[in-house]
Amino acid sequence: MLLAAAGKQINLIPSGFSQNVSVGALGRAIRQRKTQVINDIGMDVDYIRFENEPNLSAVIIPLIFNGYVNGAIILNSEQINAFGSIDVWLAEAVAAELSRSWERSRYHQRLMNLVQTGSQLSAMVQPETTVREVASIARDILQARFTFVQVHLGQERNFTLCASSGASPRLLESLEKSESSEALIQMAFHAVQPFRVRDVRKYAPTSHLTLDHVGLKSMIAIPIRWHRLSIGTILAFGKQNEVFFNENDQSLAELLSIQAAGAFESTWLQQELRGSLRITSLLYRLSTQIIQAENLQNAALDIAQTAHKIAKSSTTGIILLGLEGHIVAEVQINSTGVHTGVEHPMGIIKDVMESGQLIYLSQGNSMTRACLPIQTPILKYGILWMDIHEDQGHKSIANPNDLQALVNQTAIALERSVLLVESRRQATEIKAAYDTLEETYDQTLAALMSALDARDRETEGHSLRVSHLTAKLGKLLNLSHDQLKVLERGSLLHDIGKIGISDTILHKPGPLSEEEWKLMRHHPDIGARIVEGIPFLQDTIPLIRHHQERWNGTGYPDGLHGEEIPILARMFAIVDAFDALTSNRPYRQKISEQEAVDYLQEEAGILFDPEIVGIFKKLVTENQPGLLPQKNHEK
Repeated sequence: MLLAAAGKQINLIPSGFSQNVSVGALGRAIRQRKTQVINDIGMDVDYIRFENEPNLSAVIIPLIFNGYVNGAIILNSEQINAFGSIDVWLAEAVAAELSRSWERSRYHQRLMNLVQTGSQLSAMVQPETTVREVASIARDILQARFTFVQVHLGQERNFTLCASSGASPRLLESLEKSESSEALIQMAFHAVQPFRVRDVRKYAPTSHLTLDHVGLKSMIAIPIRWHRLSIGTILAFGKQNEVFFNENDQSLAELLSIQAAGAFESTWLQQELRGSLRITSLLYRLSTQIIQAENLQNAALDIAQTAHKIAKSSTTGIILLGLEGHIVAEVQINSTGVHTGVEHPMGIIKDVMESGQLIYLSQGNSMTRACLPIQTPILKYGILWMDIHEDQGHKSIANPNDLQALVNQTAIALERSVLLVESRRQATEIKAAYDTLEETYDQTLAALMSALDARDRETEGHSLRVSHLTAKLGKLLNLSHDQLKVLERGSLLHDIGKIGISDTILHKPGPLSEEEWKLMRHHPDIGARIVEGIPFLQDTIPLIRHHQERWNGTGYPDGLHGEEIPILARMFAIVDAFDALTSNRPYRQKISEQEAVDYLQEEAGILFDPEIVGIFKKLVTENQPGLLPQKNHEK
């Protein structure tokens, strides 16, 4: 398919022109993956002419990247022997640069997509949905033909989820059912970082895999790690339109691993929180029902019904005892309803009464009988027993902690303070977990911005430095904790919009032209659009969008004046200018911190908020140990 043409002969090319790449001189160049120099078209039997084409010589250069032909450049001349060795060398250099440019463009687009998918993953509430979404996102970001994801969640990592994306049924079956695949998954699971395999058929740990077609032969394995613990892995097979995965894919894989780990822990935490709230609600309601019950028989029914819901048991029974040890109330619940006056398993009941301990007894047919004493340190009130289904590991699917909490609540409903203390402890743990999750989000942002900063060696580390220094300034201005967090994140992300700016502009060694400045001035708007769909970054949009505004209204994008500019953006503009002045750039040398402060003082009330400049001057001149960020030695 023709994508672009130039020259006086473009009228020779029919509208909607396309050519089979297996025929003609073009097909020969692609098959041989080698430049074809045709000095006399009339002598080349493969050359396919257009109608009335006057050309007599041609050069065809295949565009190859990572072993895959992306297309070709075709040059024609109306003269014989028109192209010399220098012409061919220059054309091949152009083709190589075009292929590299395409790869850079694709990488930047995939990086932007990866940033935006963070909001999709953060919105997930079910682990099952999250693992499917991660498989789909990984396939899209890595441009793979097929992806497989396996994660192990829970405190004991005993809750396993798997998902895949892409149509490769034979490969999926060999991953799910082969013992050798379990060894492969464990190897990827415990890897320190992502690793690539060019041909799984020639690599011993993967040679057992059954591929649906040869296009799946390349693989990249990505461990999912959380706080240095492995919780899962992503296996991606078959790079689309290329022979194998490259270093850019591995770089994106590392960022994808961070996002996936945060998403899985977040959804699991939410699920556990919902389960905890459900149990707490049931137990609280039970304590009220016991107190309000007219007699012990009604109380026994309420206890059995609550236990039946919590344990999801097939049969639930309860016996309540009087002070003399005789039965004063009993009930059983099963699939047929509520029953009284039926036989209870007295053998295990007597053992539990004597020992005062919970006893589990396998019943066969994937069923376990649990028997729990209802007691306080002073009295034994009775016994609760349940027949509960087992999981594949022959363990009861009911949580023993939930069952124990149930009998404790039943034993003494008036001691609600016990539940209150437990609830406060859980709330503290949940808050700590959410604080850890928030820290991980910030680490993800820092990793993303480090990847973006690496595009420009001259500003590498700039985002982290200004974030650190802006936070110090915010503390001097007595900003709240929430404002400081917004300030820190906004400072990290202030230049994220430069994803959409060409490398030729970002890497230009001298001053920008007016046209280049017009493009550069779009980066605050681009940055604001990138984060606007991410809930936890909404408050950073004013800083990202307005960090280039100036006090006198000469800034961009909206030309705001004075206090019309959001205060966080006004603060950041001062720190941003200070860091730029004290850093080497291609077009100037850095100046001292004192000279930079003097410049800010001169521009106070013109470019910068004069009141904040005064506070910042105090921050820099006092320069207490650890107050200013340390820069790497610059060459």
